[in-house]
Amino acid sequence: MEQELLTQKLNELTENKFDFTLKSALLKKSADFCMIEIFYKDGVMLDSETRKQLEEEIKRILPQGIKYEVNFVKNFISDERIAQEFKIFMEQKFPSIVSRLDGVEQIENQFKIKLVIDERLIDKAIEKNFKKVFNDYFETKFEGFKFDIEISQEILVTDDNKNIKKWAGIDAEDELKMSQLRTIEVFEKTVLVGDEIEQNASYIVDKLSPEENVVLCGKIRGIHDVVIKTKTKKDSDEIKAGYQKKLFKWELEGFTGSISCVYFSTKETQPKLMTLEDGASVILSGNVEDDKFNHGVTFSVKNISLCKLPENFEEKIIYKKERPYYEFVEPEKIVTYKQDDLMSFMHEEEVPEFLRGKTYVCYDFETTGLHYESGDKIIEIGAVKIENGKITERFMSYVDPERKIPAESTAISGITNEDVAGAPKDYQVLQDFYKFTRGAILTGYNVLNFDNVFLFGQGKKCRWNFTENKTEDVYRYAQKYVHGVKNYRLGTIAEKLGVVLDNAHRAVYDALATAEVFIKIAENMK
Repeated sequence: MEQELLTQKLNELTENKFDFTLKSALLKKSADFCMIEIFYKDGVMLDSETRKQLEEEIKRILPQGIKYEVNFVKNFISDERIAQEFKIFMEQKFPSIVSRLDGVEQIENQFKIKLVIDERLIDKAIEKNFKKVFNDYFETKFEGFKFDIEISQEILVTDDNKNIKKWAGIDAEDELKMSQLRTIEVFEKTVLVGDEIEQNASYIVDKLSPEENVVLCGKIRGIHDVVIKTKTKKDSDEIKAGYQKKLFKWELEGFTGSISCVYFSTKETQPKLMTLEDGASVILSGNVEDDKFNHGVTFSVKNISLCKLPENFEEKIIYKKERPYYEFVEPEKIVTYKQDDLMSFMHEEEVPEFLRGKTYVCYDFETTGLHYESGDKIIEIGAVKIENGKITERFMSYVDPERKIPAESTAISGITNEDVAGAPKDYQVLQDFYKFTRGAILTGYNVLNFDNVFLFGQGKKCRWNFTENKTEDVYRYAQKYVHGVKNYRLGTIAEKLGVVLDNAHRAVYDALATAEVFIKIAENMK
């Protein structure tokens, strides 16, 4: 029987639930033995009972007198996985060829990759036999699948002075533009030492690496002077005359951070520096330099003006746009239906009216502590997606907080410093979580008072705007629709509604239990 007929029969039997395709069939005539491997799509559950019945069907329709071993293999390949692997491929095989991925199309077990290459490098790509190297790499990496690459050409425009890049009119993310927009205008400037400062000040947080001709503003904190020891006869004469060279140090505290400042005074400027007091509002210009002693940066100040800072200052943030594919954390497709027999999955349950046509992301965080404002950070994120009343995907990852996890936090969540070692940083995880939540309503259990504070706060720092999403709280729905309970903790509500809460205080399990509680509540909404 032809290969297509075998998988066609299996797909007919299961109403195309699994998209079966034949991966391989190895026949050993000498032993009258045949090993068959069949792909089924990711995101569906193929339980042991279904496997057994399908194996029996395969053995019934294939030629008799041969011993068959059948293995069902989940196809984990997704467009996002291909895009991620493509990035690795380019870095390893063709690091000098500038390109961008323009799309991935899949038809059964064949992928079509659309690629854009800078037209000035297209001849180099042909010379290096790009297509063959690409096909060999991917067909070895993903055995059983075919790949076809379609290459188009565009110019990558670069302004070397401003380091701005764009593909044929498609702007790349422009960090320079962002830093130019993020400026502060001060008022009533009065020169203290040096020249008048005409430019607006930059955000301190944008200037924490070495750079010349920087302008910053803020308040003076902890100003003090250090006598510079000298040895020349001129220096000795000046000391006798009552003058000593001094280095002035202080912290400049701004709206977005702080930076250590130094100013080397002269005989003329020293008296003016002595008038500076803690709390003074100033605008400064100079160079940000490496601090070889404290392993950070120092602002070496040249010009100082007193000024008035704006009273109502709102931070300008240029938020990032959704990435075309997942880079650090890829969601997993899941199916949560209960299957009592082989065909029960064919009967769809009625979707609660409240959830019909809506997409929710139900999420939960584990953190180093309870207070975001005091510096506590996310250490684990877990989320599930509810689409049209069904749980379809999950997203989970540890997060490296870049600080030690307190013992009291570990006692609650069970997450240790070893668990998060090597995990993605917050800006990496939140980049992919932002993609996961697009077009969805955010929800969770008591998220308004806790999780949203961390999500919006750390999201803002990483320039991902989660406040675009509408937010609803399952805790509020529980208070309104669940009665006869001693309290409204998640565990209590889950027990009341017959939802199993395993591994409480682990993010993805709390998120899954909350999603199931939400669906139960929605079923009873009037």
